[in-house]
Amino acid sequence: MAKLIGEPIRTHAGRDSLPTAFIWRKRLYRVVEVLNRWREPADWWDEKQVRFFVGVNARNSTEGTCELCQFGDSWFLQRILD
Repeated sequence: MAKLIGEPIRTHAGRDSLPTAFIWRKRLYRVVEVLNRWREPADWWDEKQVRFFVGVNARNSTEGTCELCQFGDSWFLQRILD
């Protein structure tokens, strides 16, 4: 089961430009593990940008799986997975 969030986050990136931590709702989450990453192509007829997704295990007071999305220069917490 997944909970759709779609809220902006601030990220801290490592050398490979993947998030190592992010701030959501004024709370810091550290990325424990990057599970996967993928790109969703743009709709060329609408001139939309490519979206880059990263699935991560993140820890604050508990650990959970999240899906982060980069759209242009902005990052979003797209989903929280159960």
